[in-house]
Amino acid sequence: MGRDTGWASHRSVEWARWPGVGPAHVLDSSGYERLADHLVRTGTLLDRGMIYWHARPSEHVPTLEIRVCDVNADLDVVVLLTALVRGLATSLLPDIGSGRPPPDVPDRRLHAAHALAAHRGLTDMSDEHLGRGQVPAMLTAQMPLERAVPGLAAAGDLDIASELLDRLRHSGGGAERQRAARQRRGRLTDVVRDLARHTAAA
Repeated sequence: MGRDTGWASHRSVEWARWPGVGPAHVLDSSGYERLADHLVRTGTLLDRGMIYWHARPSEHVPTLEIRVCDVNADLDVVVLLTALVRGLATSLLPDIGSGRPPPDVPDRRLHAAHALAAHRGLTDMSDEHLGRGQVPAMLTAQMPLERAVPGLAAAGDLDIASELLDRLRHSGGGAERQRAARQRRGRLTDVVRDLARHTAAA
């Protein structure tokens, strides 16, 4: 409506209203199948395509879909996120193979951390989801990279991921760039032009 919502990602607020959105449950394959069938059978979801968890098994190919970061206008951020996801998956496989359980983080804490990140973006403090209190958001963003180092190194992605994260640290992210574009003349059209110019340049 022409006003700044104060959120770095207001899309996340709107998206979270859907019943199938949120952090993925910790499930094995049979547990996922039972829960997916239950959600559809009870009418909570119209079909399994409405399971919009932040990560979920694909219904069509044998892979995992990471859905929490699916709209980003900055190609460098898309490349960074792709490298981090692949690096994390590779780095976590030994934990899975050895039967090491995942961290026990309550869903409500994950929801709260996601909402805080959507509100504050990369320019403020972030509630570190494992309970260590308030830490700078960019430090929180550094943690996945550090955990993904073995996988990033194995894929040859460590240098580019480190470089792109450092670049993101200095730019402040898309919300800051869009606000800066609007503040120059107070026009939303300037935001759209800046997005188009940035995308074309990539």
